[in-house]
Amino acid sequence: MRTVRNTVDTGRTVVCTIHQPSIDIFEAFDELLLMKRGGRVIYGGKGINGVPPIRDGYNPATWMLEVTTASVEEKIQADFAELYVTSKQYREVEDSIMSLSSPPQGSEPVCFDSTYAQGSLSQFQICLRKQMLVYWRSPRYNVVRLFYTMLAALILGTQFWGVGSKR
Repeated sequence: MRTVRNTVDTGRTVVCTIHQPSIDIFEAFDELLLMKRGGRVIYGGKGINGVPPIRDGYNPATWMLEVTTASVEEKIQADFAELYVTSKQYREVEDSIMSLSSPPQGSEPVCFDSTYAQGSLSQFQICLRKQMLVYWRSPRYNVVRLFYTMLAALILGTQFWGVGSKR
């Protein structure tokens, strides 16, 4: 998340989906979009009557999962998605989207020399290095793989021993 935060600090937009982040990770985000089952947005920056406020020191992600359930909606007789769609915040977000949908006057489209940041050989070397690290970090797994490979070779080798000379 530190890398994501550093990327955001360079002026880029980053979209993340995280399920129940810790408080530290939660605080790294500038904006939050909450959705309920079915993909309907329920985020509301202000409190909603009937929803208990978050307690001090309580994980915000856990709190949101608890207060945005269907049972809470039923208890307060409100649909969070409908509350959001009729909110001032929704209108502000929609206006912001409309204003940012078209590029500013005099700007040029972003163009890159190639599709990928690295060449094919460089990508191959990086992937190979990462794969080697994975294997060297788990020696017991490699020993078991080697044992099973030798066992399979021994079984198949004895099964087909001399078959080629009979033809």
